[in-house]
Amino acid sequence: MKKKKTAPKKETVKESDLYPCVAEYFTRMGFTVKGEVKGCDVVAIKDEQMTIIELKKVFNVKLLYQCTRRLALTDLVYAATLIPKKSASVSQWTLMRSLCRRLHIGLLLVDLDSKKVKLVCEPGDFAGRKNPRSGLKVVKEFAGRKVAVNDGGTTGVKLETAYLETSIQIAVLLSQNPRSSAGQLVKLGSDAVKTSRILQNNYYHWFEKIERGKYSLKKGQALKIQKLYPKIWEFYFRQTKLDTKE
Repeated sequence: MKKKKTAPKKETVKESDLYPCVAEYFTRMGFTVKGEVKGCDVVAIKDEQMTIIELKKVFNVKLLYQCTRRLALTDLVYAATLIPKKSASVSQWTLMRSLCRRLHIGLLLVDLDSKKVKLVCEPGDFAGRKNPRSGLKVVKEFAGRKVAVNDGGTTGVKLETAYLETSIQIAVLLSQNPRSSAGQLVKLGSDAVKTSRILQNNYYHWFEKIERGKYSLKKGQALKIQKLYPKIWEFYFRQTKLDTKE
């Protein structure tokens, strides 16, 4: 007897699949968008105003909880979820919209087939207590990243941080300017506050102290970093070339 052919399994949708659509939606409105910033799925900034978007495949309590926590950082918080199937009842739509409005949260529905995002409701003014210090940490992390590598909604993957990005920038500079001091690297464009600390801590074991106050990149590390973080390395490599031309 011939075995019956089973239908191929559909690809599992991940939360990170929503990110490109949401990022494009806000980018078109003039926002600068980055994913996975200090625990926030998506952070968008325009005119010094921060917007946070949390992603979930399904509209549920966990999504609402995450969004309400983000209200301590900014008034502009959106829940973004997959658009419900056509079979979804009118009451389900009404409930989603009603809950978001009561919680002062905006609601975005993502259609992965058309790659479009539908705005259901805008976030309202939140009267609860804010945490300015935590909000500032998110903004600083956002500003510290020049290369948008992380996709929002990513889980189980090592995320690339502002600290890592600055470390790679220092590595690029040392690959071209060995035996440099922290002060010399700052003059070449590295962060004035972080450079000395990054060299001394040597968290990634990329650097070595040649003499007092002078550092170089360890042998073989340049190639290793290029393979691990190609986009960030290329960005800073190109930047240093442009700076030298000027």
